[in-house]
Amino acid sequence: MEGETTDHYRDYCGGVFKAVSVVLALVFWVVFTVILAGFVPAQTAFWQYVWGGFTALSMAGVFFVAVHMFWLVVGEQRRARL
Repeated sequence: MEGETTDHYRDYCGGVFKAVSVVLALVFWVVFTVILAGFVPAQTAFWQYVWGGFTALSMAGVFFVAVHMFWLVVGEQRRARL
Protein backbone atom coordinates (compact mmCIF):
# COMPACT_ATOMS: atom_id res chain seq x y z
CA MET A 1 0.00 0.00 0.00
CA GLU A 2 1.13 3.50 -0.71
CA GLY A 3 2.26 5.56 2.25
CA GLU A 4 2.51 2.55 4.53
CA THR A 5 5.70 2.26 6.53
CA THR A 6 6.76 -1.01 8.06
CA ASP A 7 9.17 -1.42 10.94
CA HIS A 8 11.34 -4.39 10.00
CA TYR A 9 13.77 -3.84 12.86
CA ARG A 10 11.97 -6.35 15.07
CA ASP A 11 11.80 -8.86 12.23
CA TYR A 12 15.51 -8.85 11.46
CA CYS A 13 17.18 -7.88 14.75
CA GLY A 14 16.16 -10.32 17.44
CA GLY A 15 17.37 -10.63 21.01
CA VAL A 16 20.37 -12.80 20.18
CA PHE A 17 21.56 -10.34 17.55
CA LYS A 18 21.23 -7.44 20.00
CA ALA A 19 23.27 -9.31 22.62
CA VAL A 20 25.97 -10.21 20.11
CA SER A 21 26.14 -6.64 18.79
CA VAL A 22 26.48 -5.24 22.32
CA VAL A 23 29.34 -7.66 23.01
CA LEU A 24 31.00 -6.71 19.70
CA ALA A 25 30.64 -3.01 20.51
CA LEU A 26 32.21 -3.55 23.94
CA VAL A 27 35.12 -5.42 22.39
CA PHE A 28 35.47 -2.64 19.81
CA TRP A 29 35.48 -0.06 22.64
CA VAL A 30 38.17 -1.89 24.63
CA VAL A 31 40.42 -2.35 21.61
CA PHE A 32 40.13 1.27 20.53
CA THR A 33 40.58 2.53 24.09
CA VAL A 34 43.92 0.74 24.23
CA ILE A 35 44.92 1.98 20.77
CA LEU A 36 43.86 5.60 21.32
CA ALA A 37 45.34 5.87 24.82
CA GLY A 38 48.81 6.00 23.31
CA PHE A 39 47.90 9.17 21.39
CA VAL A 40 46.66 11.13 24.42
CA PRO A 41 49.18 13.69 25.69
CA ALA A 42 48.80 13.12 29.45
CA GLN A 43 51.26 12.74 32.31
CA THR A 44 49.78 9.54 33.76
CA ALA A 45 48.50 6.34 32.20
CA PHE A 46 45.20 6.74 34.07
CA TRP A 47 44.31 9.95 32.20
CA GLN A 48 45.49 8.49 28.93
CA TYR A 49 43.02 5.63 29.32
CA VAL A 50 40.23 7.92 30.54
CA TRP A 51 40.43 10.22 27.53
CA GLY A 52 41.14 7.35 25.16
CA GLY A 53 38.03 5.62 26.51
CA PHE A 54 35.87 8.71 26.02
CA THR A 55 37.07 9.02 22.46
CA ALA A 56 36.53 5.32 21.78
CA LEU A 57 33.01 5.54 23.25
CA SER A 58 31.70 7.63 20.38
CA MET A 59 33.43 5.36 17.87
CA ALA A 60 31.87 2.28 19.50
CA GLY A 61 28.44 3.93 19.33
CA VAL A 62 28.84 4.56 15.61
CA PHE A 63 30.00 0.96 15.18
CA PHE A 64 26.91 -0.31 17.04
CA VAL A 65 24.54 1.72 14.86
CA ALA A 66 26.40 0.73 11.67
CA VAL A 67 26.13 -2.98 12.53
CA HIS A 68 22.38 -2.65 13.00
CA MET A 69 21.95 -0.67 9.79
CA PHE A 70 23.99 -3.25 7.88
CA TRP A 71 21.91 -6.11 9.29
CA LEU A 72 18.67 -4.37 8.31
CA VAL A 73 19.91 -3.82 4.75
CA VAL A 74 20.97 -7.46 4.45
CA GLY A 75 17.58 -8.59 5.75
CA GLU A 76 15.72 -6.38 3.31
CA GLN A 77 17.82 -7.64 0.41
CA ARG A 78 17.12 -11.25 1.37
CA ARG A 79 13.42 -10.48 1.60
CA ALA A 80 13.42 -8.75 -1.81
CA ARG A 81 15.00 -11.79 -3.49
CA LEU A 82 12.28 -14.14 -2.30
